[in-house]
Amino acid sequence: MKKSHIAVAAMAALAVVGTAQAQSSVTLFGNIDVGVRNVKNKGEDAITSLTKNSISSSALGFRGVEDLGGGLKAGFHLEGDLDPDTGTASGLQFQRRSTISLSGGFGEIRLGRDFVPTFTVHTKYDPFGTNGLGSSINVFGTVAGAVTSSAARANNGLAYFGTFGDFNINLQHNLRESASGSGDYSGLRVGYNAGPLSVDVATGSEVCQRDTASSPTATTGASLLNTCGLKNPRRSNIGASYDLGFVKPMVQYNTAKLDLAGTEVKTTNILIGLTAPVGPGTLRFSYVVTDLKVGTDLGDAKQIAVGYSYPLSKRTSINANVARISADDSFLSTSSGANSVLPSAVRIKERTGYELAVRHTF
Repeated sequence: MKKSHIAVAAMAALAVVGTAQAQSSVTLFGNIDVGVRNVKNKGEDAITSLTKNSISSSALGFRGVEDLGGGLKAGFHLEGDLDPDTGTASGLQFQRRSTISLSGGFGEIRLGRDFVPTFTVHTKYDPFGTNGLGSSINVFGTVAGAVTSSAARANNGLAYFGTFGDFNINLQHNLRESASGSGDYSGLRVGYNAGPLSVDVATGSEVCQRDTASSPTATTGASLLNTCGLKNPRRSNIGASYDLGFVKPMVQYNTAKLDLAGTEVKTTNILIGLTAPVGPGTLRFSYVVTDLKVGTDLGDAKQIAVGYSYPLSKRTSINANVARISADDSFLSTSSGANSVLPSAVRIKERTGYELAVRHTF
């Protein structure tokens, strides 16, 4: 009897341990996207390079979730960039995302470094996912590109994610954490997803709380874009897509503006694109226009891009992209300060390029 009691107790203990282990999980995941890219600026020699992001960023990460009972869960997500062409000699850092969260019927509360709401909209409605030669970032280059409200990610964040029927919401606040910090960021995104229709709208701004910085001038360049001499840089956008089955058109509209030494600097960005199943793979297309104003209208920069992904398996694909950028003369003749806030891709008259890459996810 004693032996049988011991056996039963041991089995019960193993069952408890097994249940506890089943309630917690950790996953290693990643993506390797490496290819050959050739880019030529007008009047310059072509440059061939090995790249890491034809349609997705090369990354390595860890994520996990623990069931706390009563519908409450704890989770974490650590994700860092990889440079497969060099082996990331400087070491892996979790700059892509570093968060811990609690979730339940109320939604999710997330703390740490993550996307800002406006970039979530930006990358969701870009057929190229803001990666590679076709990325809309190549010409979007918002005038507040160096400040939180226009960056892809922000540190020291407190965020809430909630789903209410077909609607979802993301509220976020990032702390400056020091008297010499550049300012506090606040952002909001509201989304609607019902069947084939998806719509998101977002806005974000950084409020400076420090008045000791000297006033910037329009010619001092991007180095001042992180100082509190700027007045409340703000970015807002809206994106939408509709999946028709044979094609998924998408569009997005972005604005970003700030006050630079009493002069309003503003960019307006429009993207029209689509993804479509063609043969065994996926066709991507986008047309992007950026309009720049520094007091007066300084013209446009444009990009057109076409790509195709051919799957070799569920996790491996071959990706080919071609793109061309062109800019108005007035756009290029902007004073050095204003021009320096633009991405280097649009500081030239014309740029053409192509790339061929292999992507593997795990």
